[in-house]
Amino acid sequence: MVERLNQLSLSARRVVEGNTAGLHRSPLKGASIEFRQHRAYAPGDEPRRLDWRVLGRTDRPYIKEYDEETNLRCILMLDRSGSMGYGGSGSTKFDYATRLVASLAYLMLARTESVGLAVYGASVEQWLPPHAVSTQLSHVIDLLERVAPKGASEPERAMRDVADRLGRRALVIIVSDFLTPVAAIRPGLARLHHDRHELVLLQVLDADEETFPFRSVSRFRGLEGESPRLCETGLVRKAYMQNLAKHREELERACRSLGGEFAVFRTDRPMIDALTAFLRHRAGS
Repeated sequence: MVERLNQLSLSARRVVEGNTAGLHRSPLKGASIEFRQHRAYAPGDEPRRLDWRVLGRTDRPYIKEYDEETNLRCILMLDRSGSMGYGGSGSTKFDYATRLVASLAYLMLARTESVGLAVYGASVEQWLPPHAVSTQLSHVIDLLERVAPKGASEPERAMRDVADRLGRRALVIIVSDFLTPVAAIRPGLARLHHDRHELVLLQVLDADEETFPFRSVSRFRGLEGESPRLCETGLVRKAYMQNLAKHREELERACRSLGGEFAVFRTDRPMIDALTAFLRHRAGS
């Protein structure tokens, strides 16, 4: 266990000691000294944030928004359902996802930002509230070491639970394979968006799931309680690839319609390369 923990910790540090340094910056808007823009007042906004000068000139209420460059609150949501245990080349999606979560936690904690962790399957099963203390990374890694992929997933229920626990706005990063109907995911995303949390969806897939390399009659066993199925892979490959592309398009569209970001991480690509590319894209460089 100690060896695995050390490997996780080392993996987290490697990500931020190279090209990713300096790329992380919070896009959240909050109370800080750097003004960003005005926006129309909406019910629920704090009256103290009204720009009274603009109100006096235009007779219309506007809110001041600022860049919040420090004290970002982030909750990392990790899917531990059975499908995350798949790994066609040895390392599973869950192994990859835990390293990704640990790396993101290290990256943000290194900038003294608050990070928490929610591990979910059928519900939120493990909860670590956001903190910026020096021991938080150890708590995150310890929690990651104690969970394993199994059982079914109910992402909407988990997202609603996280929304209930979070209170004030935060950055919510969800790490999952998202192999569930988008209709079962969107209501949870909408709830988080309604509560003004920023959304980032990171889809972790195995190369087999993107390329469907199977070339003979194969027996597929469900990882979340589904009955085994014998398939002639040559006959189902085209339909599978079409359905995968459609599902991803719907998922990405749902995410972007709620102002979120979406990215795919494939387990056969070194995580440091994939995460660096994602952070550079997020930073606009």
